[in-house]
Amino acid sequence: MGALLAPGEDVMIHASLGQLGQFEAGVDAIIEAMRGAIGPQGTIIMGTDTRSFARTGRFSMDQPSETGLLTERLRLTEGAKRSGNPMASYCAVGPRAAEYTERSHSHLDDNATITRLLANDGKMLLMGISYEKCTLYHLSEERLQMPYNFYKDFTGVLIEDGREVGPVSQRYYVRRDMSVRKDPAVAGRMIEAEGGVTQRSLGDGIVRAFKARAFDDCCMRALKDDPEAFLVKN
Repeated sequence: MGALLAPGEDVMIHASLGQLGQFEAGVDAIIEAMRGAIGPQGTIIMGTDTRSFARTGRFSMDQPSETGLLTERLRLTEGAKRSGNPMASYCAVGPRAAEYTERSHSHLDDNATITRLLANDGKMLLMGISYEKCTLYHLSEERLQMPYNFYKDFTGVLIEDGREVGPVSQRYYVRRDMSVRKDPAVAGRMIEAEGGVTQRSLGDGIVRAFKARAFDDCCMRALKDDPEAFLVKN
């Protein structure tokens, strides 16, 4: 990881371990390798979504992540913090973990996880996946108020120790038509063409690292050039 990350960096990770193959040392060793690369001054951030909230209306801070094994292992790491956003929470480990896990209602909020990553000049790390899973692109969509999305409120109850302790709600900027597929690959091609991506092989897959600000800039330019740049054409 040392070639991809530097000491003191904050990094948001999206991963598909199944695309990388088997690791004899296990998932915890991957997290430890990343922590070793950024050192004690760096912070790791991952999404710990619980999309089932849209169906069940129930959310608990102890609810397992529905975003993959690596995210769940980070959530269970000693000292990890998690945001109280039902459906799309974030988990972080490191000295700025509390900063990255404040609850927000919009990516545009000053305390929103992605906005904080940009402010701190953090990195994105894609493990075994390409740019289609780099959720940072949602920030540019919301900033430019793309017409294919709209704000929707999701409401439910907060669960603690198996008991309902009160209401919980979240406002999200979501697709008007959920059958529409998105892929910000155009921004990925742009940042690669501009030399902003470091790539390394890992197992059976590829790991990509790049500055969050650089990818956000590519997303903004892509959408300004073509408002439908992220929509997958049938």
